Amino acid sequence: MSNRDQATDRANYLFEQVKPELLKLLANAPEYGACGIDVTIHQGEVIRLAVRAEVTRKIKPRENAL
Repeated sequence: MSNRDQATDRANYLFEQVKPELLKLLANAPEYGACGIDVTIHQGEVIRLAVRAEVTRKIKPRENAL
């Protein structure tokens, strides 16, 4: 197996570990905003997933109370 095949196999292996959380995150993605996932890998294994979502909305300017 060449290095290229090993890299592809490794990517597929890691992707399968995070796929359920990634699909869940995208299923609940905000209409406006951002979402993301941080994957921590130790010795070739996923050991931690940090999932984040941010909702963005436009806020009307405040009226001057002066």
